[in-house]
Amino acid sequence: MSRIAVVGELLIDLISTNTVKDLGEATSFRRFFAGSPGNLASNLNDLGIESILLSRVGNDPFGRAYLEHLRLKGIDTSFVQQDQEAHTSVVFVSKSQSSPQFSAFRGADCLLEEPYDIDSFMKDTDFIHFTAWPLSCERSREVCCKLVDYALRTGVRISFDPNYRQILWTHNQDGSEFIKGFLENVFLVKPSEDDANEIFGPGKPLDYIRKFHESGAKNVILTLGQKGSMISDGNRVVTLPSCARRVVDTTGAGDAFWSGVLFGLLGGKNIFESAVYGNYCAGFRIEHEGKEVILPSIDALKAIFEAGDNL
Repeated sequence: MSRIAVVGELLIDLISTNTVKDLGEATSFRRFFAGSPGNLASNLNDLGIESILLSRVGNDPFGRAYLEHLRLKGIDTSFVQQDQEAHTSVVFVSKSQSSPQFSAFRGADCLLEEPYDIDSFMKDTDFIHFTAWPLSCERSREVCCKLVDYALRTGVRISFDPNYRQILWTHNQDGSEFIKGFLENVFLVKPSEDDANEIFGPGKPLDYIRKFHESGAKNVILTLGQKGSMISDGNRVVTLPSCARRVVDTTGAGDAFWSGVLFGLLGGKNIFESAVYGNYCAGFRIEHEGKEVILPSIDALKAIFEAGDNL
Protein backbone atom coordinates (compact mmCIF):
# COMPACT_ATOMS: atom_id res chain seq x y z
CA MET A 1 0.00 0.00 0.00
CA SER A 2 1.06 3.60 -0.57
CA ARG A 3 1.92 6.14 2.06
CA ILE A 4 -0.43 8.81 3.44
CA ALA A 5 0.83 12.35 4.04
CA VAL A 6 -0.93 13.94 7.02
CA VAL A 7 -0.92 17.71 7.54
CA GLY A 8 -2.14 19.56 10.60
CA GLU A 9 -2.01 20.10 14.33
CA LEU A 10 -0.15 18.10 16.94
CA LEU A 11 -1.65 18.97 20.29
CA ILE A 12 -1.53 18.03 23.91
CA ASP A 13 -5.05 17.16 25.03
CA LEU A 14 -5.82 17.51 28.71
CA ILE A 15 -9.03 15.47 29.00
CA SER A 16 -11.18 15.60 32.12
CA THR A 17 -10.89 12.44 34.19
CA ASN A 18 -14.65 12.43 34.83
CA THR A 19 -17.53 12.75 32.39
CA VAL A 20 -18.92 16.28 32.63
CA LYS A 21 -21.68 18.17 30.86
CA ASP A 22 -19.66 21.38 30.90
CA LEU A 23 -15.88 21.68 30.69
CA GLY A 24 -15.92 24.24 33.48
CA GLU A 25 -17.11 21.53 35.87
CA ALA A 26 -13.93 19.47 35.37
CA THR A 27 -11.46 19.49 38.27
CA SER A 28 -8.76 17.08 37.08
CA PHE A 29 -7.33 16.13 33.71
CA ARG A 30 -5.24 13.43 32.08
CA ARG A 31 -2.67 14.19 29.39
CA PHE A 32 -2.91 12.66 25.92
CA PHE A 33 -0.83 13.12 22.79
CA ALA A 34 -3.51 14.37 20.42
CA GLY A 35 -4.53 16.53 17.53
CA SER A 36 -6.37 14.74 14.77
CA PRO A 37 -3.25 14.28 12.57
CA GLY A 38 -1.30 12.65 15.40
CA ASN A 39 -4.22 10.41 16.28
CA LEU A 40 -4.67 9.46 12.62
CA ALA A 41 -1.00 8.65 12.12
CA SER A 42 -1.03 6.45 15.22
CA ASN A 43 -4.19 4.65 14.12
CA LEU A 44 -2.83 4.12 10.60
CA ASN A 45 0.34 2.74 12.12
CA ASP A 46 -1.73 0.27 14.16
CA LEU A 47 -3.37 -0.88 10.92
CA GLY A 48 -0.03 -1.28 9.13
CA ILE A 49 -0.28 1.85 6.97
CA GLU A 50 2.78 4.08 6.61
CA SER A 51 2.21 7.79 7.11
CA ILE A 52 4.35 10.90 7.23
CA LEU A 53 3.44 13.96 9.29
CA LEU A 54 3.83 17.65 8.54
CA SER A 55 3.24 19.58 11.72
CA ARG A 56 4.89 21.93 14.23
CA VAL A 57 5.41 21.66 17.99
CA GLY A 58 7.37 23.74 20.47
CA ASN A 59 10.88 22.85 21.52
CA ASP A 60 9.54 22.32 25.03
CA PRO A 61 8.87 19.31 27.28
CA PHE A 62 5.48 18.56 25.71
CA GLY A 63 6.78 18.88 22.14
CA ARG A 64 9.84 16.74 22.78
CA ALA A 65 7.76 14.10 24.54
CA TYR A 66 5.30 14.00 21.62
CA LEU A 67 8.11 13.50 19.11
CA GLU A 68 9.54 10.67 21.18
CA HIS A 69 6.08 9.10 21.44
CA LEU A 70 5.71 9.11 17.65
CA ARG A 71 9.21 7.79 17.05
CA LEU A 72 8.66 4.91 19.45
CA LYS A 73 5.62 3.95 17.37
CA GLY A 74 7.74 4.00 14.20
CA ILE A 75 6.03 7.06 12.70
CA ASP A 76 8.11 9.27 10.40
CA THR A 77 8.68 12.61 12.18
CA SER A 78 11.31 13.99 9.82
CA PHE A 79 8.90 16.74 8.74
CA VAL A 80 7.62 17.64 12.21
CA GLN A 81 9.06 21.08 12.91
CA GLN A 82 10.18 22.35 16.34
CA ASP A 83 9.54 26.02 17.09
CA GLN A 84 12.19 27.63 19.30
CA GLU A 85 9.84 30.26 20.73
CA ALA A 86 6.19 29.22 20.50
CA HIS A 87 4.87 26.57 22.89
CA THR A 88 3.29 23.28 21.89
CA SER A 89 -0.44 23.89 21.52
CA VAL A 90 -2.60 22.60 24.39
CA VAL A 91 -6.34 21.87 24.42
CA PHE A 92 -8.53 21.19 27.45
CA VAL A 93 -11.27 18.69 26.53
CA SER A 94 -14.30 17.35 28.40
CA LYS A 95 -14.72 13.59 28.65
CA SER A 96 -18.10 13.10 27.06
CA GLN A 97 -20.60 10.60 25.73
CA SER A 98 -21.50 13.00 22.92
CA SER A 99 -19.56 15.86 21.29
CA PRO A 100 -16.90 17.03 23.77
CA GLN A 101 -16.32 20.66 24.67
CA PHE A 102 -12.84 22.09 24.25
CA SER A 103 -10.78 25.18 25.02
CA ALA A 104 -7.62 25.69 22.95
CA PHE A 105 -4.40 27.47 23.89
CA ARG A 106 -2.62 27.60 20.56
CA GLY A 107 1.04 28.14 19.81
CA ALA A 108 3.36 26.33 17.42
CA ASP A 109 0.61 24.65 15.38
CA CYS A 110 -0.31 28.05 13.87
CA LEU A 111 3.25 28.65 12.66
CA LEU A 112 3.62 25.71 10.27
CA GLU A 113 6.20 26.21 7.52
CA GLU A 114 6.55 24.52 4.13
CA PRO A 115 8.32 21.16 4.17
CA TYR A 116 12.03 21.61 3.54
CA ASP A 117 11.79 19.15 0.61
CA ILE A 118 8.27 18.89 -0.74
CA ASP A 119 9.19 16.14 -3.21
CA SER A 120 10.50 13.95 -0.39
CA PHE A 121 7.48 14.71 1.76
CA MET A 122 5.05 13.72 -1.00
CA LYS A 123 7.06 10.75 -2.29
CA ASP A 124 4.97 7.57 -2.77
CA THR A 125 1.85 9.16 -1.29
CA ASP A 126 -1.57 8.19 -2.58
CA PHE A 127 -3.47 10.54 -0.25
CA ILE A 128 -2.69 13.83 1.43
CA HIS A 129 -4.91 14.44 4.42
CA PHE A 130 -5.74 17.86 5.88
CA THR A 131 -7.67 19.08 8.89
CA ALA A 132 -9.32 22.47 9.25
CA TRP A 133 -7.05 23.63 12.10
CA PRO A 134 -4.05 24.70 9.99
CA LEU A 135 -6.42 26.54 7.64
CA SER A 136 -7.43 28.85 10.50
CA CYS A 137 -4.07 30.69 10.66
CA GLU A 138 -2.60 32.67 7.76
CA ARG A 139 0.88 31.15 7.73
CA SER A 140 -0.18 27.52 7.93
CA ARG A 141 -3.09 28.14 5.54
CA GLU A 142 -0.66 29.28 2.82
CA VAL A 143 1.36 26.09 3.31
CA CYS A 144 -1.76 23.95 2.91
CA CYS A 145 -2.79 25.73 -0.28
CA LYS A 146 0.65 25.12 -1.81
CA LEU A 147 0.41 21.44 -0.90
CA VAL A 148 -3.04 21.22 -2.49
CA ASP A 149 -1.61 22.67 -5.71
CA TYR A 150 1.20 20.11 -5.62
CA ALA A 151 -1.26 17.26 -5.05
CA LEU A 152 -3.42 18.36 -7.97
CA ARG A 153 -0.39 18.50 -10.28
CA THR A 154 0.83 15.04 -9.25
CA GLY A 155 -2.47 13.14 -9.00
CA VAL A 156 -2.44 12.69 -5.22
CA ARG A 157 -5.94 12.40 -3.80
CA ILE A 158 -7.02 14.85 -1.09
CA SER A 159 -8.95 13.87 2.03
CA PHE A 160 -10.23 16.52 4.41
CA ASP A 161 -11.43 16.49 8.00
CA PRO A 162 -13.53 19.69 8.19
CA ASN A 163 -13.25 20.04 11.99
CA TYR A 164 -14.04 23.73 11.59
CA ARG A 165 -14.84 26.04 14.50
CA GLN A 166 -15.05 29.77 13.84
CA ILE A 167 -13.60 30.51 17.29
CA LEU A 168 -10.21 29.22 16.08
CA TRP A 169 -9.95 31.62 13.16
CA THR A 170 -7.89 34.79 13.35
CA HIS A 171 -8.74 38.41 12.52
CA ASN A 172 -12.50 37.79 12.37
CA GLN A 173 -12.17 36.02 9.03
CA ASP A 174 -15.16 34.12 7.64
CA GLY A 175 -13.65 30.67 7.90
CA SER A 176 -16.75 28.88 6.65
CA GLU A 177 -16.46 30.52 3.23
CA PHE A 178 -12.82 29.51 2.94
CA ILE A 179 -13.70 25.93 3.94
CA LYS A 180 -16.38 25.79 1.24
CA GLY A 181 -13.82 26.86 -1.34
CA PHE A 182 -11.27 24.35 -0.04
CA LEU A 183 -13.76 21.54 -0.71
CA GLU A 184 -13.55 22.08 -4.46
CA ASN A 185 -10.74 19.57 -5.02
CA VAL A 186 -11.43 17.13 -2.19
CA PHE A 187 -11.82 13.43 -2.97
CA LEU A 188 -13.29 12.62 0.46
CA VAL A 189 -14.65 14.79 3.26
CA LYS A 190 -15.88 13.34 6.56
CA PRO A 191 -17.76 15.92 8.63
CA SER A 192 -19.62 15.32 11.84
CA GLU A 193 -23.09 16.80 12.13
CA ASP A 194 -21.57 19.51 14.36
CA ASP A 195 -18.94 20.29 11.69
CA ALA A 196 -21.62 20.59 9.02
CA ASN A 197 -23.68 22.91 11.20
CA GLU A 198 -20.64 25.14 11.82
CA ILE A 199 -19.94 25.39 8.07
CA PHE A 200 -23.42 25.53 6.54
CA GLY A 201 -25.71 26.43 9.44
CA PRO A 202 -28.73 24.44 10.66
CA GLY A 203 -29.92 21.73 8.33
CA LYS A 204 -30.86 18.10 7.84
CA PRO A 205 -28.34 15.35 7.05
CA LEU A 206 -29.29 14.94 3.40
CA ASP A 207 -29.13 18.70 2.92
CA TYR A 208 -25.62 18.76 4.39
CA ILE A 209 -24.49 15.95 2.10
CA ARG A 210 -25.86 17.79 -0.92
CA LYS A 211 -24.09 21.01 0.10
CA PHE A 212 -20.73 19.27 0.52
CA HIS A 213 -21.11 17.76 -2.95
CA GLU A 214 -22.17 21.10 -4.43
CA SER A 215 -19.00 22.63 -2.94
CA GLY A 216 -16.95 20.11 -4.87
CA ALA A 217 -16.36 17.11 -2.60
CA LYS A 218 -16.52 13.87 -4.60
CA ASN A 219 -17.35 11.58 -1.65
CA VAL A 220 -19.01 12.51 1.65
CA ILE A 221 -19.28 10.61 4.93
CA LEU A 222 -21.48 12.42 7.43
CA THR A 223 -21.14 11.01 10.95
CA LEU A 224 -24.18 11.25 13.18
CA GLY A 225 -22.96 10.08 16.59
CA GLN A 226 -25.00 7.23 18.04
CA LYS A 227 -27.17 7.29 14.90
CA GLY A 228 -24.24 6.06 12.81
CA SER A 229 -23.20 7.65 9.53
CA MET A 230 -24.39 8.41 6.01
CA ILE A 231 -22.13 7.71 3.04
CA SER A 232 -22.53 9.30 -0.39
CA ASP A 233 -20.59 9.05 -3.65
CA GLY A 234 -22.81 11.66 -5.29
CA ASN A 235 -25.09 9.06 -6.85
CA ARG A 236 -26.42 7.12 -3.87
CA VAL A 237 -26.57 7.53 -0.11
CA VAL A 238 -26.25 4.61 2.32
CA THR A 239 -26.90 4.75 6.06
CA LEU A 240 -24.53 2.79 8.28
CA PRO A 241 -25.56 2.17 11.92
CA SER A 242 -22.91 2.52 14.60
CA CYS A 243 -21.44 -0.84 15.58
CA ALA A 244 -20.45 0.30 19.08
CA ARG A 245 -22.29 -1.81 21.66
CA ARG A 246 -21.55 0.51 24.59
CA VAL A 247 -20.29 4.07 24.92
CA VAL A 248 -17.25 4.46 27.16
CA ASP A 249 -15.60 7.52 25.59
CA THR A 250 -16.24 9.15 22.21
CA THR A 251 -12.91 11.02 22.17
CA GLY A 252 -10.84 10.01 19.16
CA ALA A 253 -13.62 8.05 17.45
CA GLY A 254 -13.63 10.31 14.40
CA ASP A 255 -9.89 9.91 13.87
CA ALA A 256 -10.24 6.14 14.19
CA PHE A 257 -13.03 6.20 11.59
CA TRP A 258 -10.69 8.05 9.24
CA SER A 259 -7.99 5.39 9.60
CA GLY A 260 -10.35 2.58 8.65
CA VAL A 261 -11.73 4.48 5.66
CA LEU A 262 -8.27 5.29 4.32
CA PHE A 263 -7.16 1.69 4.91
CA GLY A 264 -10.04 0.52 2.73
CA LEU A 265 -9.45 3.08 -0.02
CA LEU A 266 -5.74 2.24 -0.21
CA GLY A 267 -6.73 -1.42 -0.52
CA GLY A 268 -8.95 -0.73 -3.52
CA LYS A 269 -12.30 -0.76 -1.72
CA ASN A 270 -15.03 1.69 -2.69
CA ILE A 271 -16.23 4.42 -0.35
CA PHE A 272 -19.10 2.32 1.01
CA GLU A 273 -16.93 -0.71 1.79
CA SER A 274 -14.25 1.54 3.26
CA ALA A 275 -16.78 3.22 5.54
CA VAL A 276 -17.57 -0.17 7.08
CA TYR A 277 -13.90 -0.46 8.06
CA GLY A 278 -14.05 3.05 9.51
CA ASN A 279 -17.13 2.10 11.49
CA TYR A 280 -15.28 -0.84 13.05
CA CYS A 281 -12.35 1.34 14.10
CA ALA A 282 -14.61 4.05 15.54
CA GLY A 283 -16.66 1.44 17.39
CA PHE A 284 -13.53 0.04 19.00
CA ARG A 285 -12.41 3.50 20.15
CA ILE A 286 -15.85 4.28 21.59
CA GLU A 287 -15.85 1.06 23.60
CA HIS A 288 -12.40 1.63 25.14
CA GLU A 289 -11.00 4.14 27.59
CA GLY A 290 -8.27 6.34 26.14
CA LYS A 291 -7.06 6.95 22.60
CA GLU A 292 -3.75 5.16 23.04
CA VAL A 293 -5.21 1.65 23.11
CA ILE A 294 -3.81 -0.06 20.00
CA LEU A 295 -6.32 -0.72 17.22
CA PRO A 296 -6.59 -4.39 16.28
CA SER A 297 -6.28 -5.44 12.65
CA ILE A 298 -9.27 -4.96 10.37
CA ASP A 299 -9.83 -8.75 10.34
CA ALA A 300 -9.83 -8.79 14.14
CA LEU A 301 -12.26 -5.87 14.23
CA LYS A 302 -14.58 -7.69 11.84
CA ALA A 303 -14.65 -10.62 14.24
CA ILE A 304 -15.20 -8.36 17.26
CA PHE A 305 -18.24 -6.65 15.76
CA GLU A 306 -19.60 -9.65 13.85
CA ALA A 307 -19.98 -7.59 10.71
CA GLY A 308 -23.01 -8.15 8.57
CA ASP A 309 -23.16 -7.98 4.80
CA ASN A 310 -20.85 -5.55 3.09
CA LEU A 311 -22.42 -2.52 1.47
